[in-house]
Amino acid sequence: MMPDRDTIICHCHDVTLGELADYIKAKKIQKWQEIVEDKEFLCGDTCEKCHEEGYNNDGHSLAMAVGMVKRGYL
Repeated sequence: MMPDRDTIICHCHDVTLGELADYIKAKKIQKWQEIVEDKEFLCGDTCEKCHEEGYNNDGHSLAMAVGMVKRGYL
């Protein structure tokens, strides 16, 4: 199943793929680690499942989001 802008990426903070994509573009994020390190945008700092494998092991992750924005899919 292909994720869309409403897909929850960070379940701990209820961050959707759309919100995350907008943030990645605004801050010119290049690596998912930059998202976790940002103290103003809470995402990926709690359970850490969203970093690379996705909360449900489905690949819907911070790394996927950064890649999708870089490739222009979002």
